[in-house]
Amino acid sequence: MLLAPIISDNPTKLQAGAAKRIITPQSSVYLAGWSSNRKSEGIHDALFARCFLIDDGQIQIGFLSLDLLGVTRLQNMEIQELCREKGVLPDHLIITATHQHSGPDTIGLWGPDETTSGVDPEYIEWVCQQSVDTVADAKKRIQPAKISLAMTSIGQADRISINHREPNLIDRDLGLIKVDRPDGTNIGLLVNFTMHPEVMRSDSRLLTADFPSVIYRQCDAKLRGVTLFVNGALGGMISPDRTEGTFEQVERIGSFLVEKILNGAETAVLQKNVRLDHRSKKLHVPLQNPQFLSAIEVGLLPKEMAIQRENIPDNNMVLIPTVVRLIQIGEAKIATYPGEVLPKPGFQVKNAMDAKYRFIFGLADDELGYILDDRNF
Repeated sequence: MLLAPIISDNPTKLQAGAAKRIITPQSSVYLAGWSSNRKSEGIHDALFARCFLIDDGQIQIGFLSLDLLGVTRLQNMEIQELCREKGVLPDHLIITATHQHSGPDTIGLWGPDETTSGVDPEYIEWVCQQSVDTVADAKKRIQPAKISLAMTSIGQADRISINHREPNLIDRDLGLIKVDRPDGTNIGLLVNFTMHPEVMRSDSRLLTADFPSVIYRQCDAKLRGVTLFVNGALGGMISPDRTEGTFEQVERIGSFLVEKILNGAETAVLQKNVRLDHRSKKLHVPLQNPQFLSAIEVGLLPKEMAIQRENIPDNNMVLIPTVVRLIQIGEAKIATYPGEVLPKPGFQVKNAMDAKYRFIFGLADDELGYILDDRNF
């Protein structure tokens, strides 16, 4: 059963704050997402931690987006704990990764060989601290605000995204949560769209946020706020619709999305008497993948990510703790998945939401890999 919602019946006095900090590695790192032993040789554009907080006077919810392939549960817990120690932890902090494939290995699977992790512990420690400081910056900037929502779609003919396995099964919604000051100037904009940020292919050795970098650059400049990108049901395999992996294609895809985003931001529907609602459920997922177990045994993945369940018939069962959430912001509902959810289970949840604006946030709070429905498992 989901936890009881925290919600108020009183008119709200909405406040919000937003901030960003750079998390680009300053030395060569193993790049995640394509193949092992792929080291960075330079920086094309900055990687960011980007956050905005929303407070309705009853609860405060934070969204922290990182330009990384994934953020593990353990890294998530470290950020949350550091925020708590610093006194800046909101009531609920949802940490997501954009899942770009031209950034540092934060998981451990893309090191110099199949038995050596590519994670740089010093970099992870620095990213966690930068993340905490980003949340703290957003908290310092809390101010009266209003929220508007928008939902548009990107057509197949636009040649932006493609499902390599099931071409007709793809979430093409582009959702926006826009937070403004009472005078209409922008505080922050959350962009929710489904697609692997992998326009650049495995032959690229430059650090880049991929197409979200274009969204950040152009939307931040136009709106004068902080723009976040949060991915959707991108698993198995929602990729950019491109014939070559070049930065020209990054600009084409990113600029097209920016045009749609800015048009949506102009027509976004103002939410009145906004109330926030947050529910969550902790899960223990049975670990049945032998390769996953082997990766833990050889140290590619930390042993702390799994637990041994005792007092059950099969005492060799290994479980992965994780969490899912359901959030309401005015007429919008957001469901989170702790990994790369495929379109089918994404649609199953999205279609069940009784809300005008429906969002799926993938890679939220964890990175468990592909999340399939039981028929495709």
